[in-house]
Amino acid sequence: MSSLTETSIYIKKIITYVIGFLVFIILLRGITSLLIKNWQASHPVPIPGPNVKFDKLPAPQFPFRLSTSGMHFTLENIEGKPPETTSSGKVYPIPKTVPSFLSDDKAQKFALKLEFTLSPDDINSTFYHYTDPADSNRTLVLDIASMNFKLRYDYSKNPSAVFNQGTIISKEKTIADAKNFIRRNSLFDDTILNGIITTNFYKFDPIQNKLISSASQSDIQAVRVNFNRNDLDKMKIVSPVFGESYNYALYTFSSQIKSPVIELSYANWPIDYNNFATYPLRSGQQAWKDLVDGYALISRLGNNKKLDAIIIRKIYLAYYDSEEPQPYLQPIFVFEGDNDFAAYLPAISPEWLE
Repeated sequence: MSSLTETSIYIKKIITYVIGFLVFIILLRGITSLLIKNWQASHPVPIPGPNVKFDKLPAPQFPFRLSTSGMHFTLENIEGKPPETTSSGKVYPIPKTVPSFLSDDKAQKFALKLEFTLSPDDINSTFYHYTDPADSNRTLVLDIASMNFKLRYDYSKNPSAVFNQGTIISKEKTIADAKNFIRRNSLFDDTILNGIITTNFYKFDPIQNKLISSASQSDIQAVRVNFNRNDLDKMKIVSPVFGESYNYALYTFSSQIKSPVIELSYANWPIDYNNFATYPLRSGQQAWKDLVDGYALISRLGNNKKLDAIIIRKIYLAYYDSEEPQPYLQPIFVFEGDNDFAAYLPAISPEWLE
């Protein structure tokens, strides 16, 4: 009996020692982890500086010239101050496109696909201009180097055939129809077609003889379906006119013209995602100062006047994707304000821009 008691006592001691050892290991591990974190906090790994491997960059070219000079701004964002932004950003090269000996043949096949059966009636460098022999209001301009194009029906010459046939069925149906038309004819690259889709609504103003924005569902006579690039590095990719992509379809409801797509625009400049460089950026504080000092350019004045005091709600970094060929995709600051205001400012530090 005594031997059983001794064995029991011995086992209890072993269990106690094992538990104590495990507790010691856990405490030691916790203390070691805490010491390592404290050391890392006091000895941070140096962040590599911008490599600026493309040397000085050409400043992004905006198609608008109206600056923020003389305007008055108030910042009312969530932070209550200009945002803290990263000190450096990525810049991606955009390879130049050139025509090949097959370009003429590709252009002819492309035009036939869209029912332009005649040879181009005008050639300007790499730009071929076609007119639909069945309807002279319908034209196509094709860049044979890049295969970017603009298909357009001149509705201003025949608005009654385009806009008096009913209203748009629904936004979802319009988007689906536009995508189906593009996909069926293989007109857009999949990265554009499957990007971020937004819409703008319009009605025809017979006095101005053009489309204007429509705020009422009952007035909608045309829908612009914008095909935007997907975000890159968790940043938006914006076009020259904020809120509108130059890759778009303008859709209306009409049975009197060849297609309900009365405008189709495509400009895809391939980005070399694997060959980026890093460059120093302006700070958020400096960007705000540059806006106030008049160095930003207005992408969209919205329902504002030049001398209005404008409240800015958002400031953030985005990539600028131009409709015209530019050698690099580079970051800019975007300023969004009340009444649909938007302004752009190059984000690269000025000493690295030409």
